[in-house]
Amino acid sequence: MTAIRKEVLNYIESIDDSKLKALMPLLEVLVGDGFVIETDLTPEEHAIMDDCAKRYKDSDYLPFVP
Repeated sequence: MTAIRKEVLNYIESIDDSKLKALMPLLEVLVGDGFVIETDLTPEEHAIMDDCAKRYKDSDYLPFVP
């Protein structure tokens, strides 16, 4: 078990059961359940996505990958 996993589990163990429900939406997204891919975009939304993709492609951005 990684150190970060242990730390996260320690935090979860210290949360009162009545408050754990608040974490469920975040955990579902992180695990992959509840992840929604929008497929009914408007023409304006498509244009925004295309513009962002073009600006990303044309930039000199280098992602940090450890």
